[in-house]
Amino acid sequence: MINKASFLLLSALLIYSGTEGLEQKTEEHCLQTCPLLNWTPYGTRCFQFVSKARTWAESESHCVGMGGNLASVHSIAEYSFIQELIRKQTQGAPRTWIGGYDAAQEDLWFWSDGSRFDYTNWAPRQPDNIGGEHCVEMNFPVLWNDAPCQDLFPSVCAIRRL
Repeated sequence: MINKASFLLLSALLIYSGTEGLEQKTEEHCLQTCPLLNWTPYGTRCFQFVSKARTWAESESHCVGMGGNLASVHSIAEYSFIQELIRKQTQGAPRTWIGGYDAAQEDLWFWSDGSRFDYTNWAPRQPDNIGGEHCVEMNFPVLWNDAPCQDLFPSVCAIRRL
């Protein structure tokens, strides 16, 4: 017969061991939700900094080739995460393409992944469309700018987590 103290101790051990297994499974699940190399999970997506400088369209095409799009940004926390991702890769904050554009209609901004353009982080007096600027760069110097889509910058790609 098991006394009350033994029962409580046994229950606690079972709960603890079950929790430990759950933590391990959760960590394993997180590791399995992004492609193996160079992708970092955040929220429902995985992100990758691409150091090769390309035009906005070339950058978007490169991301699409990997199964994603240029990164859309939906909160200050997500923007800070992307900035830190770039900083870890470059030890700096280079001007970098993200997925915003208004090429279809001036001042009507879209994300290339089709999500809502529900957050902005424009630098003062931006976007200004000087000389037909239709693509969003970040780190200008820390905020967003509309830039000519033909400029050559590195980029950040995003894909949905598996």
